[in-house]
Formats: sequence, structure tokens, C-alpha cells
Amino acid sequence: MRSKRLTTIASAVVVGLALAGCSTTAADDAAGGGSTTAEGDGTVDKILFDYPFTSLPVYGAIVNIIEQRAAEKGVEVVFTNDEGDLQTQVSQLNSYLTSDVDAVVSFPVDPASLEGIAQQYRDAGKYWVTYGGDMENQDATLQFSFYQSGYDLGVDAAEWAIENVGPDAEVILLTETERQIGQERTQGMLDGLAEAGPDLNIVAQQQTVTPDEGLSTTTSLLAQYPNASVVLAAVGDAAQGAYQALVAAGRAEDDPQTYVGGLDPNLFLLQQMEAGNFFRAATYFSLEELVANVVDVPLALAAGESDPSVDLPVTLVTADDPNLPDYIAEQGG
Repeated sequence: MRSKRLTTIASAVVVGLALAGCSTTAADDAAGGGSTTAEGDGTVDKILFDYPFTSLPVYGAIVNIIEQRAAEKGVEVVFTNDEGDLQTQVSQLNSYLTSDVDAVVSFPVDPASLEGIAQQYRDAGKYWVTYGGDMENQDATLQFSFYQSGYDLGVDAAEWAIENVGPDAEVILLTETERQIGQERTQGMLDGLAEAGPDLNIVAQQQTVTPDEGLSTTTSLLAQYPNASVVLAAVGDAAQGAYQALVAAGRAEDDPQTYVGGLDPNLFLLQQMEAGNFFRAATYFSLEELVANVVDVPLALAAGESDPSVDLPVTLVTADDPNLPDYIAEQGG
């Protein structure tokens, strides 16, 4: 049944959202900002999950977890198929605006472009939860320690490079700077590298997200910098492409002077880590714990919780982590 609550938003649509370089969520700051949290009435029966990056290998695992959680909680979840395209995302969200969904959990391709739609959802008495960032118009946000993830990985890579290659080892960064999550992660990697390895030589930084992009970007950069020994990726799937590019370039998978690291590692990467290959580190959080919140946060809002926002802590995972087999199993391995 659709929520009957009324939002109290009186402000105009806010565009050009300034993306803050910290892990504090907008919902945390709701009392002093433009986000208005409405009172719940316990009637979230249908949730729209709007995750545009459906081509990423991790998407299948995400859907399975959500469907299991929804069954446990007795709610229905419907999914968009945006194909990573902003206009398609806008069209899909508009089409569901007048439907019977009670809440939307959306990973915005461009947060500023969705502010108006988010406000319309809230004006219509529906909850808006931002996945992977902050928006001005939101009831809650679902995050996973963006800056800390990058920082921890940068420190680990720098310490490894100094010990195994030398203080001036060449580093390639595969960045993601179009969204808050990527901006904070990328800055964290840069800060971690600078702090733990100030003399390391960062030879290239390039926007790269998918496995295919990771493969093509790294292949091109290796032609320019064949001695690069460290590749860090703000998106784990891009690290997969980097790994494959290094192997294609003739690098042995157990090369003692090569380090690939990434955030949100997928099943392929975790299996390479377990095998002792040169995918050496990742910052990890429980995918099940994160994605279950796609269901739990809207239900908490409906139950009247004022700020059920989540910012999950992360753990640096390496090959000797005793929990590595569990992480692989969680990814379906």
C-alpha cells in the first residue's frame, strides 16, 4: 500500500549539488541542510531499486541478496534497467513516479540531474534513499566509507611498493571522479600513497570503471609505462581489466614485483588473490550487509526512524585474510 504521508518540502529544486569531500552524509546534516525527513506510517510494501550499472559483474549478486531480503521482510522490490545512461535513468524514474512504489533506492548517474525527480517522489509521499552518495532531496543515504577505502588501499600499495620494488616505483591510478563515491575514493588513494610513499612516481591517472575500460586503459598506459609495477583502481571491476591487461602484456600472474589493488573486488579478483596472484589487496565490506539495507532502510523510514542512514565500515583484505574464503562464497564462488 502506498504511503499516505505528506512531505514538508518548501524549497525549490536544487541543482548543481556540491559534492563534499568527506564521509559525513547529507542525512546526518539534515537538521542544518535542505533534506527533510518525513514521519513514517509503516506502509512500505513496494520498493524500486534503481541501480544503473547493471553490466557490472557484481550486479547479479546484488539482485539475489535484495530478492532474498525482500522475501524475508514480506515486501516487493522492482528493478530498473538504465544501462548506465542518465537519460534512461531519468525516463525510468519518471515512469515509476505515478506507480504504487512506496520508496525508491537510487544510485544516481548524476546526482544533480536527479534532484528534481527526487523532490517529486517525496512530494508524492514516497521515500527517497540515495545509494552510494548524498543528495539534497533524500530521506536517507546508503554508503560504505568511500574515503577510508581509498586511503587504506593507497597506504597498503605504497608500503608494498617500497618493500618489493623501491621508493620510486611507478604507479598507475584508474580513477572514478564523476560521482561522490569515486571522488572520495580517488582522493583517499592519492592521500594514502602520498603519506606512505611520498617518492612513488604516479605516472598516470585516468577515469576507468568497467572491466573493458580497465583492459583498454591499462593496455594503452602500459605501452607508455612498461615498468609500472602498481595499478590501483577506484572501482574493483576496472581492476579486473587492469589485471588482464598486465597478463596480456606478458606479466606472470605471480610476478613478485607487480601489485594490482581495487575497491569492491568482484569474484574474479578475489579468486586471483586466493590463488596467490598479483591482485594483492582490496578494501572490502560485507556485500550482503550493505545490500540488505536496500530493503531495511526504507522499512526503517516507514517505521518512523528519523535517520536510518548507513555508512558501512571497510576492511583491508589480503591473501592471508582468514575470512577470504567467506568473501568469495558471498560473491557466489
